[in-house]
Amino acid sequence: MLEEKEQINRELKEYINLRPSNLSEYVGQDMIKENLKVAMLASKGRNDSLEHILLYGPPGLGKTSLATVIANEMNANLVKTTATSIKRVIDLFSLVMTLDKGDILFIDEIHRLDKRVEEAFYSVMEDFQINIVRGGGRNIKAVSIPINKFTLIGATTKAGLLSKPLRDRFGFVFSLDFYNSKDLIRIVLNATNILKVLIHENEAYEIAKRSRGTPRIAINLTKRARDYALVSGSSEINGECLKETFKSLQIDEMGLGEDDRKLLLLLENRKRRPLGLSTICAILNEDKSTVEEVIEPYLLFLGFIEKTPKGRVITEKGLKYLIDNGYSREKEGLF
Repeated sequence: MLEEKEQINRELKEYINLRPSNLSEYVGQDMIKENLKVAMLASKGRNDSLEHILLYGPPGLGKTSLATVIANEMNANLVKTTATSIKRVIDLFSLVMTLDKGDILFIDEIHRLDKRVEEAFYSVMEDFQINIVRGGGRNIKAVSIPINKFTLIGATTKAGLLSKPLRDRFGFVFSLDFYNSKDLIRIVLNATNILKVLIHENEAYEIAKRSRGTPRIAINLTKRARDYALVSGSSEINGECLKETFKSLQIDEMGLGEDDRKLLLLLENRKRRPLGLSTICAILNEDKSTVEEVIEPYLLFLGFIEKTPKGRVITEKGLKYLIDNGYSREKEGLF
C-alpha cells in the first residue's frame, strides 16, 4: 500500500512538472499568447482583474495548462472545477462567494452547465453579484449580494453548444489549434529533459508526427517510450524503443490507431453514402462523446472524413490513405 501511494505521488509530481508554469514555457498557440500578454499587462496596469476568457478546441491542446499559466502570470489563486460539479444554482453561489478579489475560476467543459445554473451565471459574470428572490406573493423581494471581482476561464470541446448569452459575456474567445511538428518536437524535448531521459531530434520527430497535433498525446507517447527504454536498460529513447512503443499502441506514422481505422473502414464500406453518428456509435460500440471529441477531430483536420447534414462520409483523401497503407475490412477482421 505504501509503495502504491509513493508511486501515485511520483506520477502526480511528474505530471505537474511537465506542465508549463509561465507563457515563456508554454509552447505553441502564439496568437493567443500575444493577445493574453497584452491583456494581462493592461489589467495589471489598471490594477484590475482580467476579463473572462473562453478557451475551446479538441481535448489535449492545453486549455487547462493555459489557465494555470494565466493564473501564475497574474499572481492569482486558481480554483478549478467542472461544469458537472455545479449541479444547482446554490452550488454556484456557494462557489463564487468563496472567491477572493482577483481569483481565477476555471470551469472545464463549461458547455455542460445546467440551464438554470447558466442563467444564474449571467449576473455573476457581468455585475459580480448574486441575485436572490425571497418570499412569495405580495412579500416577494429581490436581493442582490455583491461578490468579489474575479476572472472566469471556461474551457470546452464544444463551443457550439454554448448559448449566445453566455458566450457574449466572455471578453476573450480563443480557439486552440492543432500543433505543428516543430512545436511538438519542442514539447517532446522539454518532456525528456524533465523526465531525465535522452532523445535525439530525429526520434523526437518520430513521436511528434504520431501525436495527432496534440501535446498531451506527444507527452504520453514520450512517457511510454521512456518506459520501454528503462525496461531495456537504456537511458536513451532510441529507434528500437520507439518501434516497440508504436507497435504496442498500434499507431501508424500519422498517429492513427485502431479506432480511427475502424471508423474509416466503416465509412468506406458505405461507398460515400452518409452514415449517422448514432449508427456509427452502435457499430463501433463507442459513446458519442468519444467519437465526436477523440476520434473525429483529427480525421476532420486531415480531411479524411466530412460531416454532412445526413451524417459522416469518407473523402477521397481518406480512401487514398486506406489504399496506400493496405488497410481493408478483411485484413483488419472488421464488419
